[in-house]
Parts: sequence; structure tokens; C-alpha cells
Amino acid sequence: MRIAFLTSEFVTENNFAGGLAQYMGRVTTGLVKRGHNVEVFVTSQTNNIFEYKGITVHRVTYQPWLPLKTVNFLLYLLRKKRLVESQLACCTALGLYKALQRRARKVEFDIVQAASWLATGFFAAKKPLVPLVVRVSSYEPLLAIERNCPLTFDKKLYSQIELSVMRHAQAVYSPSDFLAEQVFKKTGIKPKVIRPPFDESDYSDSPATTDKISDWPDYLLYFGKITRYKGAWLLADAVRTLLKMIPDLHLVIAGPFSKQDYAANKLLQLTKKHPDSVRYLGILDPVQLLSVMKKARVVVLPSLIDNLPNGCIEAMGMGKVVVGPNGISFDELITDGQSGILFKKGNVLSLREAIVRAWNLSEEKRETMSRSAKERIAQLSPDITLTVLEKFYEKVIQQNGRFRH
Repeated sequence: MRIAFLTSEFVTENNFAGGLAQYMGRVTTGLVKRGHNVEVFVTSQTNNIFEYKGITVHRVTYQPWLPLKTVNFLLYLLRKKRLVESQLACCTALGLYKALQRRARKVEFDIVQAASWLATGFFAAKKPLVPLVVRVSSYEPLLAIERNCPLTFDKKLYSQIELSVMRHAQAVYSPSDFLAEQVFKKTGIKPKVIRPPFDESDYSDSPATTDKISDWPDYLLYFGKITRYKGAWLLADAVRTLLKMIPDLHLVIAGPFSKQDYAANKLLQLTKKHPDSVRYLGILDPVQLLSVMKKARVVVLPSLIDNLPNGCIEAMGMGKVVVGPNGISFDELITDGQSGILFKKGNVLSLREAIVRAWNLSEEKRETMSRSAKERIAQLSPDITLTVLEKFYEKVIQQNGRFRH
């Protein structure tokens, strides 16, 4: 098959650290290894085309959409707030679609996959060239609740744009039962559940030490976006007390954050108050992050909302003890007390107790849990997950042959 992917993130770009980018890197390279022709169209600051591990990557700039551009100009004249998120989504989707159109004049695609984030398939769904499938990597109404942000007209419009893509696509899938159920409850759309691929061999040769924390024998690790809905404030409240209770506890933090984010600042303030026990390493590339992860005693990911998170898969794939919340897809990977430790989502006391449990595990119990975590993630091997994805693609193509060139 010749497959096109529309995305706002990819591993070759500046936003390589995001979960969507890492997923895209794994699924595209995995499909290439299985003999498929794969082309990625990714939003960028420049327009160019290059090869990456057998994948043709099209960097695509934003393309302003006249209707929303006009509306924003009128709102500016009226001194009203402009539709920033909706305009960003439309500019992203239009740029990707035009690049896809140009490429489709030269080669024949069998199927197009778009990420739901930023509604990347909005125009591809309105004027389909070939069958379009949407992978629901997140769902804006759920994110909005946990971000605790006011539901402005702009956010409502963006949510409708995101939903429009799913309604017009030929098929929709999700990596987790949790998100598939939530989308079905709120929209009536029932996504198929297809797990993301993970190849343990990609991480077996990663380095085991890093100069930034070489003086610490082990530590608790938090990585990923540092923000409210990822539980940054929750971890700050839990760890603040634990630093007094457990003398040998150290916390390492890695990932991007906004200076305007109260939750991020609350967590990062611990580096100033407890410089001997808490360190922030910034944004790490995959090799650096794996080095830091390999040395960690425990990985803690206290999200308030998530979708079979990439960070949890990576950590468990390396045999790490992961502390994660129940009820938001972590429990689709972790069996409490066997392959990791679960706590009650959003509950500081429960998180604190879970961290203590994980930190104080005996060496024997930690090794047993490590093996169980690896065995669980082995079920996400490309041979299993990509076979399911291929069959899904083939079924969509067969059912929608009228779109074929």
C-alpha cells in the first residue's frame, strides 16, 4: 500500500518530543519495514521534501483559510478576541491538504491517515482524494475539562471542526478503549481500537548513564509535557511532603512547559526550594531521555486525562516500575501490583501512597514487576499491532473503492 499521513508533529521536527510525534515515528518506520510506501506530510516553517528511514517526508507551511481569515479581521476591527485555535487548525489542515493534492497528481495513494489533533484531515475529509481514516490521538472536550480553561466560542468552534473530520472520515480508530468509549458516548461515533506499535529492540542499546544526574544513584522520574492536565500540580503536592519523609528520594523532571502555566511553575519551584533533591533537565532528545529513564528507579505519570500514553509504553517497555492513574487508559497497560502501580486519578494522598509503595519495593518484587511490564508491552509488538492496522486499512479501502483513482 501507498499510505499518506497528515500530522502536525513528527520525529524529524522541532516538536519531536510529543507523544504524537513518537507514535508517528514508530508506525511509519514499522510500515516501511513491512514493505509499504509511506509518505508523511507534516506542518513546518518551510516547504521541502526529504527521505527519513525510507519515508518520504513533506514539510509543509501553514496555509491561511480565507473565510476564517476574514472573520478574524472583522473581529479585530470590532476589538473582539480572534479565533486563534480554530484558525490554527484550519491553516494546518489546508496546508497539508494542498501538499497532498500536489503529490497525488504524481503518485497514487491507497489511503490517507490524519491525526485528530489540530483537525489535520479537515479538508481531506471535505474533498477526499482516497479513503481517509482518522486516529483519535486526543479529544478536545475532555482536554478542556482537565485544563480548567473557560469554554470560549473559539474552543467550541475548534471542537466542532475536530468532530467534523471524524464524522466525514471513512473510518476512525483510537489507541485506547477509554478514549473510544468517551468519543462514542459524546458523539455517537464508535472508533475501532488499534494499539500503537512498540519495538523493544529500538531501546535495548540505549546508554545507561547521563552526566546531568550522574551523582544520583537512582530517582523518581517525571517526563513529558509539564502542565495541569498531565498532573504537574498533583505531583508537586505529593512530592513536597515525601521529600521530608524519605531522605534518599530524588525527583528528576524533563519536558516542555509554559511560563504562564501555574501547574508547571508549581512543580518546577521544587527545584529552587529543594535543589539537592529535585532537578529539571529541560527538553531531552529521545536518546537522552532513554538514558535518563534507564537509570530511574520509578517513573511517575500522574495525568488527569490521557490516551494510552507513549511515555507509559516506553517506560514499561524498558522494564520500569510505572506509577499511573486509574480509569484513563493507564489501567489498559498496568495491572496494579503486578506490572506497575495505579493510584486514584487526581487524588494527592493516593498518588503519595503509590509513590511510597513503588519506591520501597524489594529488589525481588521490582524485578518481578519489571518482567511483567515488559511482557505486557511485548503484546504491542509491530508484528501484532501493525498486522491489525493493515487489515483495518484494507477493509476501509475495499468498502470505499469509489474514491480510488
